[in-house]
Parts: sequence; C-alpha cells; structure tokens
Amino acid sequence: MVDAYNYTAGVNSAHSSAASNPFLVTSQGLTFSGYVGSNIGLAVGINNTGQDVNKSFGAIINGSVYASFLVNAIANTGAGGYFFHFYDPNASTSFRGRTFIKPKNGQMLVGFSFNQSTQQDSLKTLLNFSQTYLFVAKYKIVDGVLNDSVSLYIFAEGDDLTSESATPSLGPMASLDATTDIVPTCVALCQFEPTQRITVDGFRVKTKWQLKSDVAAAVSTVKVDPMQFYPNPVTNGIINFTNQSNQQKQIEIFDMVGRKVLGKTTFLNEMDVSALKSGIYSIKVQTGNNITSSKLVVKQ
Repeated sequence: MVDAYNYTAGVNSAHSSAASNPFLVTSQGLTFSGYVGSNIGLAVGINNTGQDVNKSFGAIINGSVYASFLVNAIANTGAGGYFFHFYDPNASTSFRGRTFIKPKNGQMLVGFSFNQSTQQDSLKTLLNFSQTYLFVAKYKIVDGVLNDSVSLYIFAEGDDLTSESATPSLGPMASLDATTDIVPTCVALCQFEPTQRITVDGFRVKTKWQLKSDVAAAVSTVKVDPMQFYPNPVTNGIINFTNQSNQQKQIEIFDMVGRKVLGKTTFLNEMDVSALKSGIYSIKVQTGNNITSSKLVVKQ
C-alpha cells in the first residue's frame, strides 16, 4: 500500500471516518534522502482533534508487516498522545503499535506501546522538532494466542536503510492487557489534541523490509489445485495429500476471515483436521519453494 498524499493542498485526505476537523493535505511534501517515499506529492497534517482515518492494505495472516512513513513535528504538540497505529476493523479498539509524540525539554520524545493508550516505553534520545525522520512500525504475527509483537525503528537522514536492524529503536513489545489477537489490515492516523502539529508523508506498507525501492521481490508461484488432497469435503476428520514423495510439507489452514486455525509441518501424506468445526476454510501447502492453495470444506 502506497500513499504519498499526491492530492490538492487543502482538501480532505480522509479514507474513512467522516467527522469534524478533517485531516487536510498540506504543502509541501516531506523529503528524506534514500527513502523511496521521499518528496512525492504533498503531505498530511495532524493538527487538531476530531476525525481519525485509516487506510486498508488488506488482511495479513502470517509473517510481518512494515509500515514506513516520514514524520516532521514542530514544538507546540501539547501533552502528547498517539497519532499512528495498526488497525483491524473487526477488533474494535484493539489497536497495535500505538506511536506517540510529546514535548520534553524543548525537544521531541517518541513513545510506543503494544496496545495501551499511554506509552509503555519511550526513546532514550530526544529528537529535534522541525526535523524530518523516517519511522518504520513493524507488526510481527506469531503462532499461538496473544503472541504477536510490535517494534518501532526511527531513522535520521544519513542512516543506513538497507536492512532491518537486529535491535529496533523501541520494542519488540508483546501483549500486556490485550484480550484478543488482531489481523493487521489497516494503518490509522489519530488526532488527539488541538495544539499538535505533526506532518506525515510517504506511507509504504509492505511485508518485507524494503525502504529504498518499490520494486517487488521475487515470490514463489502459487498454484491453485483443488485436487492436491482428498476427500473434499472432509467428513472423517482426515485429509490425504496426493504428493507421494514424502517431502516435508508446511500446512496452514485459515478460516474465512483469514485467521490461522491449524498448522503443521510433516513428512506424512495425511493430516488430522478433526479439531475443525464444520465450515469453509482455505488451506495452503508449501513443499520446497512451491506453494499450493485451495478451498477446504469440512463436514464433521
């Protein structure tokens, strides 16, 4: 997902949530040497209370999501609050990776939390107001319940953007008070007080660390082959795979809202799915570099 706010200055930039004090496109766009989203189009101002907006990049059900964007704030940001987070429209206010900016000693303090409305941790080094920084928020999906984590990377111009650092600027953070997992589907911007003055620009949301280019990396071919296993519908709790070479298979099954409900790595050519309720699922099987996906119907 890309958004460079390449619209007309002064117009409402909203993608969602009609409300008072809409987000407005501002001039000029932000620049940051080496970043692919630098100096394209204009920018958006987070300058009030009222409207909050989000934009979908599509539900991600495994791996990691990286949301990169440019930030430039000026000193009159008041008490500070969160202005960015990952969002799942099916998970109410279970926001993830809330990112905060507040003033401290004439400089900018950046805070971060997993889901809390107040910051869990803050950057030890204060940043400069009126300077453009590159923020990269990461959401990592981990198998199991309430195991996901968020991290925040912050770069000043001239820093190396080539690869993901082993140590983020803040995080990784896991659940403290969350009661549900989410499916990261959108990025969101929030207005929290009338005195804030934060400009953001150059949004990129990707499933790989890729800050210097928008050229897609090579991916494995996905083959749709409903005959890769039998029976379908499954009525006895066992599916059999037609691959008779006994290669290792990574098998994942997802429900209709994209949540992973079953997973297994096996050399066998059968799998027990009796734990699944009757319904329609999707199944993905990876053998080596080949990925095959299909619809799976379960009748228990």
